[in-house]
Amino acid sequence: MGSKTVSRGVGKRRGAKRGGRTTQGEPRALTVKVDGELYQRLLNLRATQRRTHQDILEQALKEYLTRAGA
Repeated sequence: MGSKTVSRGVGKRRGAKRGGRTTQGEPRALTVKVDGELYQRLLNLRATQRRTHQDILEQALKEYLTRAGA
């Protein structure tokens, strides 16, 4: 059997040219892997607050970065 090579886009840049900057309003994708317990807590919060994962995580990240002075 032949083997297949799967490209995952490692090293590929989308959007801005090398060394360039993107505009602040331009959304970027971010993947986060969490353990089962943390994911379940996120699901529960999402259900009780009727908010999306995106909204919850974006707010949390903004608050964390503000506290960190970044």
